[in-house]
Amino acid sequence: MEAKLDPTKDDLPLMANTSHMLVKHYVLDLDVDFKSQVIEGIIVLFLETGSRYGKASSIGREDCLSHFNETCKTGALEPCHIPLSNASVFSSEVEYNDFAVCGKGEKDTSGRNGNHSNEEQASGISSSKSCCDTESHGNKDFLLVLDCCDLSVLKVEEVDIAAVSDIEKFAMSTELMDVSKELENLRNQIVHKLVTLPSDRCQEQLYYYSRCSQAPGCGELLFTTGSWSLEIRKRGVQTPTDFPHAIRIWYRTKPEGRSVTWTTDQSGRPCVYTMGSPINNRALFPCQEPPIALSTWQASVRTSAGFVVLMSGENSAEPVQLQEGITSWYYYVTMPMPASTFTIAVGCWQEVKQQCFTADIQTENEFPTPFSQADFRLVFAMLLKSAFLLHSDICSMEGGNKPFHYRNQN
Repeated sequence: MEAKLDPTKDDLPLMANTSHMLVKHYVLDLDVDFKSQVIEGIIVLFLETGSRYGKASSIGREDCLSHFNETCKTGALEPCHIPLSNASVFSSEVEYNDFAVCGKGEKDTSGRNGNHSNEEQASGISSSKSCCDTESHGNKDFLLVLDCCDLSVLKVEEVDIAAVSDIEKFAMSTELMDVSKELENLRNQIVHKLVTLPSDRCQEQLYYYSRCSQAPGCGELLFTTGSWSLEIRKRGVQTPTDFPHAIRIWYRTKPEGRSVTWTTDQSGRPCVYTMGSPINNRALFPCQEPPIALSTWQASVRTSAGFVVLMSGENSAEPVQLQEGITSWYYYVTMPMPASTFTIAVGCWQEVKQQCFTADIQTENEFPTPFSQADFRLVFAMLLKSAFLLHSDICSMEGGNKPFHYRNQN
């Protein structure tokens, strides 16, 4: 049986196979429900082929396939343990079989095929599989592994970004037309062109990320959830180069998820915020947590009117009323950052603007607060005394002269 980890004592497993594929951008579209204490919605991942396989345009399909199959045989894959799922995504109590060790060449002795469709996953069909999955015809499908915990994954699909209007500027370049006529490769090359736009075109990049995230789906992907991972594959796709580079995931958090805290503020009103630890954000959204995984993101969060959504981002978000009683908040980050730095807090917050007081001589009417001159003299005396005490400590540590004493004359 799988050993349970204590996040306060044990190192967390880094399951994501970032050497094969890297998430370059996340687009989140979420709803916050305080009644059920659940955050649910959609996340779209834009991926690039990892360093092990280089750029999609620089490695031939046959060479890449040969390399990938060889690593599966020899166990050259990065050491990681893939927990075997034996549970429904709708159940909060999950049981797991023994580990299948990635890259060790061990065979799954359970006699079951560990890949299933979204319908099978949603209905709770048990399964087990190894990292290099084997179909009945002997071919090995590539497996995308994401860090994930305490999430109910409902559906995974490929995104048909080639159907987005105005995307021709990425699809009609000579570079793309020379690669392949196949639509699957065309989609991947569009993603490659999009994620490699220069930083001075970041606003255009965000615009097309948003447009692509709303594109229709073009086929569901097989997936399996484990205690620390989400494993996704496309039947018949055997290399990271050919794996869909834009995928959409429907999911929801669980009230007991360890990445967010549902509580109340000092006035007894409900609020929720990200923990940051002990398991970072893997119970908030499927992600990649190894240090090499740096990405940008944008997020739209909807909640009941009266709540304020705060999030790590480069912009000051303003609420947009979608319908009566529902508002939406939008944040984005254009500097690649670790997924663990994604933060969110939703509550009945109020902005408090700090009033700065300067040492300039001002008249009594210029101060916005009703402090008397005696109050300011007392504050000044306290600050001065603190400075002398600090000076005394420094002199004592350095063996200096005995400090003089300050006495407040007032």
